[in-house]
Amino acid sequence: MTDAPHEPIDAGPKPLPPGHRSGFIAICGRPNVGKSTLLNALLGEAIAVATPHPQTTREKLLGVWTEENFQAVLVDTPGIHRARSALNQYMVGQALAGARDVDLVLLLVETPILRTAEAAQEWEPGEVALEALAMLAKLGRPIALVMTKIDRISNRDLMLPVLETMSALHPFDSIVPTSAESGEGLEQLRTQVRERLPEGPRYYDDESLSDRPMRWHAAELIRGVLFDHLLDEVPYSCAVVVTSYKEGKDSDRIAAKIFVERSSQKGLVIGKGGSMIKKLRENSQVRIANLTARPCELRLEIDVAKNWTRDPSKLETLGYHEDKNR
Repeated sequence: MTDAPHEPIDAGPKPLPPGHRSGFIAICGRPNVGKSTLLNALLGEAIAVATPHPQTTREKLLGVWTEENFQAVLVDTPGIHRARSALNQYMVGQALAGARDVDLVLLLVETPILRTAEAAQEWEPGEVALEALAMLAKLGRPIALVMTKIDRISNRDLMLPVLETMSALHPFDSIVPTSAESGEGLEQLRTQVRERLPEGPRYYDDESLSDRPMRWHAAELIRGVLFDHLLDEVPYSCAVVVTSYKEGKDSDRIAAKIFVERSSQKGLVIGKGGSMIKKLRENSQVRIANLTARPCELRLEIDVAKNWTRDPSKLETLGYHEDKNR
């Protein structure tokens, strides 16, 4: 992980090969279409938190995909949706900011579950998907359509009317059906990304996987565990701030605070006799250790930040603000 800026870096003692390509690729779409899962699949590393729940991703994240002849900086973005609260408006703003000035936008659309030819002919994209396409089209960047979760449909002939319907909506650079689970279409998508990159330098060193520091990733991993274990709206009302991250010789020591919106939610996070907070801590430790490849000791605290998702000033306090250097 690194905090590298978006300026080209010095290639160092090893010169770049002739014709080296580099650039930025945004991964966009409505919530829960598989953006973070696709990012992880393209990188071969689970650096983005991916859950079955919509609106898990709250901030854009850069994943750095480096090979000998190219470097693609993949911009994972929050889902584009109809935003009402201050937090949701921030998330949509992050998504659109991540798609500005990129070399290619990957617009992800979930493959519908189709069983008959008639259903395929009658299928139309939902209003939110159409709104996301309209917002992205206004940015004027090339857009490739990526149909995700293609493994959900056994008769691939039923996809043809769907692809025709989507093709009529926008002059897409390309259309690639994919499945991050089975790997289908990923090599074709990798080829599309490589071919779209212009000749250019590297923006990150060869070992970098992300633009975010480890304490940010630790907070995200903890938040992902909250989605796995807490019910209903509770995880959506939670923010995680890592207050201390100390790397030791053989292990790391981390302290984090979980903020909820209401006092009643605090008890749900703690659980009877502290059972839930213990489960959250243990699972978070495992996930952080899997990313860092070293054990860690995690301390969790719970606090209340009343109605923080609706208060722009509290959003900033909890770390949800636009970093001018990113």
